[in-house]
Amino acid sequence: MPLELQEVDLSDSPALANVQISAFFNDPFQKSLYPGMSFESQLVGLIARWPANYHDFVGHWKKVIDTETGEVVSWSKWAFEFTDAGAELQGPTGFPKDFKLEPLTSPKGLNEQLSTEIARKFRESRERHLGERPQLQLKLMVTLPSCQRRGAASLQLFWATEFADRHGLVCWTEASVVAVPVYKKFGFEAVDEIITEFDESVGGGEYVSNCMIREPKRTSR
Repeated sequence: MPLELQEVDLSDSPALANVQISAFFNDPFQKSLYPGMSFESQLVGLIARWPANYHDFVGHWKKVIDTETGEVVSWSKWAFEFTDAGAELQGPTGFPKDFKLEPLTSPKGLNEQLSTEIARKFRESRERHLGERPQLQLKLMVTLPSCQRRGAASLQLFWATEFADRHGLVCWTEASVVAVPVYKKFGFEAVDEIITEFDESVGGGEYVSNCMIREPKRTSR
């Protein structure tokens, strides 16, 4: 079942939302962010927010499909900071001419206190390690649990690191412990740890996020 890297379109909304919720629904981190919310409720909310998310011109989206079934099995969102390198990439597609874009709002059921605190810690770590260097940030990468270890992440990371090398961009991501080995294969190194304490309602304990950097292999052209 060969996989193929493709651009994302507005019509991909249901498929991408399903991949994301399927990948994270049973994760303690997700359960802490959306306490008590069902799979269906999270899915509906994500689909509703998708147009505003996708219309973010700072970001660039990639998807991986199974070429035999056409199914979206993985996707990623990338953001450019302190560089215009992303201008050469395809922007959002699939919006009708009369489409009215609604402003992006906070997800229903989100633990905003936890979300804000985690975002602050990630931002402070990123600013401390990168400053205002031209950078390509991996904001999110998700894969269907049934399709993991088939190379979907590698396809996306190969594209990103090759692009970053051509433009002299440092790469950044925040990775779970289990994902660290994949990123290391592409030259990422852990520079910081962000620890989140879980509420007892989701079993307690802690979650470690690894802040990782990859330096460009060649200078900017």
